[in-house]
Amino acid sequence: MSSISDLGPGPGDRSGASPTPGPSEASPGVVLPPMSYVVDTSVALKWYIPEAGSPEARLYMGAGIDRHAPDLLPLEGAHALLKRTRGGNPAARLAIGDALMVAEALRDGAPIRYHSCWPLLAPALSLAAEIGASVYDGLFLALSIRQGNRVVTADGKFRDKIEFSGYGSHVRWFMDPP
Repeated sequence: MSSISDLGPGPGDRSGASPTPGPSEASPGVVLPPMSYVVDTSVALKWYIPEAGSPEARLYMGAGIDRHAPDLLPLEGAHALLKRTRGGNPAARLAIGDALMVAEALRDGAPIRYHSCWPLLAPALSLAAEIGASVYDGLFLALSIRQGNRVVTADGKFRDKIEFSGYGSHVRWFMDPP
């Protein structure tokens, strides 16, 4: 198995990152490039953890792709990483040091433009209730609707909930190339 430290940019490494990580908001009326996506936590984790689907997920790190996410992503990622340190499948288990390294990369080095969750909270709650998703997932969908782009996800249940709602045009499966 590949080492976590061999994958993707590390904390503070901005090489290849088109947007600058950190809180920012798209100005009203700004047209985003055609290769603009809201990146779900399930995809961002695959950038740094060698597992099934990682090569396909890393295609969304490519040049010319504008990546966005609610600023919740590093926290949601840290929660998923903690669960992987505690058990489950021994082949998928992470050492706490590796989990910390990935969490820091998501916070400081991921090539994603983070957007504040607060303006998205009301629409996220409404969307989550409408499609039967979590408020966390609703934040990603609300951001994609606000920006007129799609959420790229590796979470099949989330994808299905969006596809079977009236928001199917706002989701992209990570295995489909950008």
